Amino acid sequence: MRERLALLRRSAALRVGAVLAVLALAVSLASCAAIPRSGDVGSESGPATDDNIDVIFLAAGPSAGATQEQILAGFVNAAKDPQNDYEVARNYLSQGFAAQWKPTADVIVDSGPRSTTPTGDTSLRLTVTPQARVDGEGSYSETAAAPLSLDYSFVQQDGEWRISAAPDGTLIEDVFFEQVFSSHSLYFFDPTYTFLVPDLRWFPTSASVGTRIVRSLLEGPTPWLDGAVVTAFPDGTSTSSVVTSGGTTRVELSSNVLQASTIDLQRMRFQLSASLGGVASVSSVAISVDQNIVDVPSTDRAAPEVAPRVGLTPLVVSGDRFGYLSADSVAEVPGLSDAVVALQPNAVAYSARSTVAAVRAGDGVVAAVRAGGATTVVDQRSGLIAPAVDPFGWVWSIPAADPGAVVAVSPSNAASNVPAQWGGATEIRSFEISRDGTRAVAYLVSGGVPQLVVAAVLRDQAGTPTGLGQPVVLAGGSGTPIDATWVDQYSVAAVYATPSSEPQALSQLLGGRSSALGSPTGADAVAGGNDLDGLRVRTTEGTLLQLRGSAWQTVASDVSVLAVQN
Repeated sequence: MRERLALLRRSAALRVGAVLAVLALAVSLASCAAIPRSGDVGSESGPATDDNIDVIFLAAGPSAGATQEQILAGFVNAAKDPQNDYEVARNYLSQGFAAQWKPTADVIVDSGPRSTTPTGDTSLRLTVTPQARVDGEGSYSETAAAPLSLDYSFVQQDGEWRISAAPDGTLIEDVFFEQVFSSHSLYFFDPTYTFLVPDLRWFPTSASVGTRIVRSLLEGPTPWLDGAVVTAFPDGTSTSSVVTSGGTTRVELSSNVLQASTIDLQRMRFQLSASLGGVASVSSVAISVDQNIVDVPSTDRAAPEVAPRVGLTPLVVSGDRFGYLSADSVAEVPGLSDAVVALQPNAVAYSARSTVAAVRAGDGVVAAVRAGGATTVVDQRSGLIAPAVDPFGWVWSIPAADPGAVVAVSPSNAASNVPAQWGGATEIRSFEISRDGTRAVAYLVSGGVPQLVVAAVLRDQAGTPTGLGQPVVLAGGSGTPIDATWVDQYSVAAVYATPSSEPQALSQLLGGRSSALGSPTGADAVAGGNDLDGLRVRTTEGTLLQLRGSAWQTVASDVSVLAVQN
């Protein structure tokens, strides 16, 4: 699993690099696997195509005289070959049903044994154990490992068995999933148009992947992000083709985009360029209507930020100093460090972008320390958890025993109550805002059960928080919550104590998989960097741990506070 996650993270890093490169160019231009665990499926390097397909699976069609069981096995096996709209898989279907079957409506990712049971002379039931699903828009979600039955009917066609009824979608083994499907981030704007926010999707690697990316982008964000992100495309915009040639992708859109303002056209191109940045052959993007390229004027505005980064070194309180830790020294933050230390902090969150530190002082109150060291106590309620800060300079605080009592304090130190929908949670252990300000990760307790969740941060066009959306439960472990943090724009990490009291860490790719990260002994707090290598844990003894390979190693001592960077 560590190796798999490492591959995912490297893949995400490559995608971000590609997105940044495409955006830079845009600115310049604008100024189911087999039921038996083997079968007739091979892989080979495919010819270069518009979408740069590096590896494809070649499935075999049905054999003469095949039994119903063999036809079913071959059909399921052929799901690993999505080329030409699953042409091989459709050969296992009856003539009438082949055109009706919708292979991309649902993908079941399963593990463990599969079994087939006859339910009649012309019907079979396939029982599988799903561990994840991918919906028709490419959204991935992990599922409870409970047996699932899938029913198939058969008819004789020219003397051969063919499937005449089957569930829409495909079935694929976990071990093959990342070889057949590739992850792509669809990008939407935060309400202030400062950031492009990723919405991770999974599509089968085929020549049509660019079209699926654009169609899903036009359909809008994953439902839980509604209200936190916006799109520049007018309602009802559709695409009829996405064609890549010579490194340029031309996206044919419906004529309603011609009514859009110049600014919105520029923003559309930013979204398209970023979303298609993971398709390796794409170096530039053009919008066309009725086969005519739409002239998108150049702009002097800065490109929206895609992957906000934080400091490479940990931010800590050590001794009587607050700053960035390197070797045996602490580089103080000019204008803030003295004011932070004066509060005798036990928790700090800092935004270099807005030059504000949210501090839980030694007496339990939360204070905002802003540029120049100006300090204001912003929350004096009892039992406050470690505060959070967002890139727009808002300081967030919540009482541990009252998760719904969320308060956000503006850059001018005006406090606002932020409605939260925590689904009956009775306690909150940690809360942190993503670096684009659109999402929050929280570690809750509901009915005695720990819940690691993400929720949309709802804002108006000025960036003022107006609420928190419905939480989405992630894999959070079965022990007592300790802390959770943003690893980067794509994933979060959590640390929890098991019943044996040995802390465990895990990461969760939003819209992707979770993975164990080992046991950081004595963990008390966790803070993210820019990737998994930047993830750090502070122990109850003041030791700073960093994940290296599959183990947590000591990198510093005498750390009284590990600060969160945003």
